[in-house]
Amino acid sequence: MSNAFCEVLVHRNPERAFLLGADYQHSYGEFFEYCRRLANGLLQLKGDRFACYMADSPELVAVILAAGMSGKSLLLLNRELTAQQLSATLLRHPVDTLISDTELDIILPATVLIADALDELANGEPLVEYREGEILILTSGTTGEPKCVRYSWPVLFAQVNFAGLQMLVHVLRNGSTLVFAESNKVTHALQAARQCAVTHISSTPTFWRYALASLPASEHGLALEHITLGSEAFSASLLEQLKQTFPRARIVHIYASTEAGSCVSVSDMRPGLPVSILHRTEDSAVQFRIVDGELHIRSTHGMDGYAGSVECAARDAEGWLASGDLVKIENDRILFLGRRSETINVGGVKVHPLEENIVCALPCVKLARVFGQANPVAGQIVAVDVVAQVGYTDQVVEEAIREACLALSRHARPRSINFVAAIETNNLKLKRQ
Repeated sequence: MSNAFCEVLVHRNPERAFLLGADYQHSYGEFFEYCRRLANGLLQLKGDRFACYMADSPELVAVILAAGMSGKSLLLLNRELTAQQLSATLLRHPVDTLISDTELDIILPATVLIADALDELANGEPLVEYREGEILILTSGTTGEPKCVRYSWPVLFAQVNFAGLQMLVHVLRNGSTLVFAESNKVTHALQAARQCAVTHISSTPTFWRYALASLPASEHGLALEHITLGSEAFSASLLEQLKQTFPRARIVHIYASTEAGSCVSVSDMRPGLPVSILHRTEDSAVQFRIVDGELHIRSTHGMDGYAGSVECAARDAEGWLASGDLVKIENDRILFLGRRSETINVGGVKVHPLEENIVCALPCVKLARVFGQANPVAGQIVAVDVVAQVGYTDQVVEEAIREACLALSRHARPRSINFVAAIETNNLKLKRQ
């Protein structure tokens, strides 16, 4: 984190609320004074790299900002990792210290520091000379083994757009207030948004599908001015539902990746991306091309590379990065078909799971997930997990799904329809594997 940016943060709006929760409020002035003292305390930790395993909270924000001030390298770990996954990750990406918000009943290859001890670390003098380190971020792993990307702090705070970090950076850059919910449950997020008069919400299409399913079309008590969707593809029907429920809100879709950072934002209320982005000039900050049906990105920002000896840099000699997103051009639009790793092979015919948008658009369906199910004859068949809307029988929902999917090719039609109470997510994104 640069000295100039740190000074802006420390002295910006000292009395303004920075972090807001049900039972706490932290101003910019007092919170960044705490972060400066914590940064000095982090310098006492052994080694140059430490990890953080914490739920969204003021403590997590303090650790992130203090790490950026101290020059320590920080590995951010998904709080949804199991103890076994946590251990395996630390073996692949060693650290000396792990800061955790919970006691762990497993022996880890690192010294564990419980977050309650942060106040003791922050008990000294505030850091005066700021240093620049790096932050290590794991990809979502929704379709396979997570990779670990390396970012420098200046690039991170310049424009990055992933998950909670994107919102944190936006708040810092604009001197806004960040509201924390009781948990990452959709119901708690909506409750906090009502109580604190939240105007901006950024999340995944999966979050918004759950939110819309639980909200009335009007008199929902939310005064949203700006809605952001990212991390997943979405359908035109989802955009229309959002517009009907929040008619005063500006709705924006951000295309970004952990490796490339923020790439493009679209606010024309159409799914996909405008085909014009393929014609950007050589001096553009972000360029796009399509190779064998896959979107490629060349960016002047983004990750420094992957961390770990078994992970190689993903860019080719000319700086192009294969995104893993399969696309097609239809008229003036680039439409997403799904991740390359999610492709379903039905008797040699490739099927893309984003056909689930047809299922999700049905009024009797709350949420759906399409995936490949092993089959001894065809290799795989298309299966769909369905959470039905209240008031509809399984038979009615199944009949509606099969009728809607008649518009698909024979291989793409679901052969197995499973009714479930909930669908597993990872960081509010559908889990494919």
